[in-house]
Amino acid sequence: MNLKFTGHPLPDVGIATLCAMSGKSMPEELTAEDLDQCAQELEENYFSGRMNSYLSCVFMNSEYVQPDARKEEGKERKALKRKQYAQRVLRAHRWEGDVGTGDLKCAYTGLPATHLVHRSQVPMLTGEDVINFFPAGRGTLPIAGPYLLAIQALPMGGRRAEGRMLLVHSDDGSLMTALAAKYVADNRRLLDLARKGQLPARDGPDPLLEREHAAKDGNEPKYPDAKAPTSLVASDLMDVCARRNVDGQSYASVAVYVLSNSGQGPSLQVHFIPSQVVRFLALVQRSGAARYWQQLVARSWLEPSKKKEQGSEGQPRSKPSSSRKKVSTPAIAGGAGRSRNSVLQDLFAVFEGDFVDRRGAAGFVRRHLFPNIRFNQVPSDRAARGDELTLVNWELTELFLSEVLGMERTHIEKIREFADRLAEHIAASNDRSLFRDLVYSQKPWEVRNALVKAQRNEAKDHRKLLFGLDDFVDVFMADDSIGVADWGMIRDLISIRLIEALHARDFFEQRADWLTAPDAGEEQAA
Repeated sequence: MNLKFTGHPLPDVGIATLCAMSGKSMPEELTAEDLDQCAQELEENYFSGRMNSYLSCVFMNSEYVQPDARKEEGKERKALKRKQYAQRVLRAHRWEGDVGTGDLKCAYTGLPATHLVHRSQVPMLTGEDVINFFPAGRGTLPIAGPYLLAIQALPMGGRRAEGRMLLVHSDDGSLMTALAAKYVADNRRLLDLARKGQLPARDGPDPLLEREHAAKDGNEPKYPDAKAPTSLVASDLMDVCARRNVDGQSYASVAVYVLSNSGQGPSLQVHFIPSQVVRFLALVQRSGAARYWQQLVARSWLEPSKKKEQGSEGQPRSKPSSSRKKVSTPAIAGGAGRSRNSVLQDLFAVFEGDFVDRRGAAGFVRRHLFPNIRFNQVPSDRAARGDELTLVNWELTELFLSEVLGMERTHIEKIREFADRLAEHIAASNDRSLFRDLVYSQKPWEVRNALVKAQRNEAKDHRKLLFGLDDFVDVFMADDSIGVADWGMIRDLISIRLIEALHARDFFEQRADWLTAPDAGEEQAA
C-alpha cells in the first residue's frame, strides 16, 4: 500500500496503530491484506457497542455510535447501513471513490483523494454541511482511502483518558509505533474482558485502569477511563525506552494530544515532552541508577480518591440533603492511568514555558533528588540501615544535570570533587557543625560562613587548605547552561554528593541523628 508518515498527528498515529495491529515495524511494510485484517478487527470492535462511550468523543454521530433499532425490520436496515458504512469507511483502502472527488488531492498527502469526509470520520473537523473552514467552499475534506482507515484506527492506538482520547505523536516513527503497540495491547485486553463480562471492578486488582460502574438500568459499563494523561504517557515511555537500544540513538520529542470531538464541547490539549527528557528516560533505564529511579517513581504515585457524600452523622446518604457534604475516602492504589505522579509531573514542569525553567529545575532537585534528609520524611533508623532511598543517588543527579538541564560535565565534576573533599574533611574531623550548615541552612551567607570557618580551621590545625579560590568560583559562580549561578541548587548538589560519600564510608552508622533536620529552637541555640 506504500503508506508513509505525513507529519500530521492524526494520520501518523493511525498509521502507527495499523503497524502495531499488524505486527509490522514500519508503514512501508503494510500490505492490502494487513489493512483488510485491521479493518475486520475494527468493525468487530466498533459495532459491538462496547466502545461507545469512547468512540462518541472521537467520531461524533458516526454509524459506530448510533443506537440499535428495536423492531425487526429496523434491525435489518440498521445492519445493512452498518455494512455499507464499514465498506466505505473502514475498508477505505478498497473504495473506488466518492462522487465528487474527481481530481481532488488528499489534504494530508497530496495523493488522489477517494473520500470526502467530515467530523464523523475525522476528529476536530466541522460538520458535514459547514463550509466556513474547508478550501474551495466545500463542506467536506478530501482524503485518500488508506489514510482514512488509519484515522479510523486512532481509538485502538490511543487511550480513553478523562472522557477524551489520548494520542501520542513523535517524529520518531519507531517510538510512536512502540507506544501505539502498547495501547493496542491494552485495548485488546480490555475488549476481551468486556466480551467475557469480566471488566475489572473499580476497587479490584486491575493494575491498569478502573471501571466506571454500569448504570442502574443495566446498561453495559462505560469503557475504562484513564486519568492523569501526561503521567501515564511518561510511565509508558519509561517502559518502551527500557526495551529499546539506546546506543548511538537520536531522540525525538513527544507530543501528547488529549482531544474530544464532542458536539457539546470539543476540546484539545497538547502537552510536549522535550527530546532531552525522552533521552533521560531512556538512559536512566540503562544506568546504575535505574533501580533507584524506578523506586523513586513508584513511590511518587499520588493516591486517587473518590468522593462520597455523607450526612451530618458521617453516614452515606442516598437522597439530597442540605447537610450533605463531600469527603475524600481512600480508593485503589495510585499508578499509571489511575493517578498523577509527582516526580514525572515536576520533571515536565521544568520545560513548561518551552525553555529550561531554572527555578523548576532547582525545585525538582530539592523535592525529588534530595528530599528526605531536609524534610525528615524518613526515620533515622532506616537511614542507619542504609536503605538506598532514604539517602540520595549522585549518579541519578548527574544524569539529570547533564541530560535534562544540559549542565557541562566539567562543572558537574568540579561539584563532585568539591563535595568529596568536604566529605573527607568531615569524616576526619567529625565536624557536625559544618555538615548541618551545608545540608540544612536556608541562607547563602550561612553556607559561606560555614565554609570560611572550615577553611580557617583546616589551615590552623593542619597547615593546609580545603579548597582554593578557583575551586570556589568554579563550583558556585559558574553559570553555564543553567543561565545564572544558583547558590541554592549548587548547595543542594553538594549536599547530595556529600551525604552519598559519607554514607559509603558507613559514617552514619553511629551518627544517624545527623540526618534529622534541627528544629527552630535547636538552630537558635546553636
